[in-house]
Amino acid sequence: MDTKANVNIGPFSRGGYSRQGVKACDHDFHPEIVLKPFGIYLPALNENYFYFTDTNVTADFMVDALQDLWPKIKARFNPHTMVINADNEPENNSRRTQFMKRMVDFAINNCIFR
Repeated sequence: MDTKANVNIGPFSRGGYSRQGVKACDHDFHPEIVLKPFGIYLPALNENYFYFTDTNVTADFMVDALQDLWPKIKARFNPHTMVINADNEPENNSRRTQFMKRMVDFAINNCIFR
């Protein structure tokens, strides 16, 4: 579980190659919207799942994303245990009571414990 750098959405060019002419602004001063990506990576499968928000990435947003993804994982593998590698940012720090409360509630509600 990790957040990444903000992404400006608008008519901007990132300097890549295109077979057609691309219209882009000279500068990216005023993006249409700024999205904050949050990702969940499943290393055993080399799969990434991304969620985006136009507000701050909070502990609630992270757990909501996990709750959205969990039925898909459960349908494929029926796991009983989960290991979360978090980078200890302010939103998902183990001393962050909201994050820990939501994770414990998630584990209890989905029977993810032994």
